[in-house]
Amino acid sequence: MSLLRVCTITRGERIARWAAAVFVAAIAGSAATTGVWALAIPALLGTLLLAAMAITGWCPGGAATESADDGPNAWDIPEARQRIDLD
Repeated sequence: MSLLRVCTITRGERIARWAAAVFVAAIAGSAATTGVWALAIPALLGTLLLAAMAITGWCPGGAATESADDGPNAWDIPEARQRIDLD
């Protein structure tokens, strides 16, 4: 499983991530000009993360999720993340 799993996101979601990145960058810039570095540095890191998510389509938490192709669990009971056939 890749650490940088790419999600299927729409163009609108990418635009929303860019808008969020611009908003957080404005907060980082405002905090940096007033000398509040405890807010400016995390906001800058958040801006970089949001921009990377908008460019690549990367989803946070993607590495923590398991794919449905992993097979049944130890008790061979179907789970909600797996396709369940009622036929």
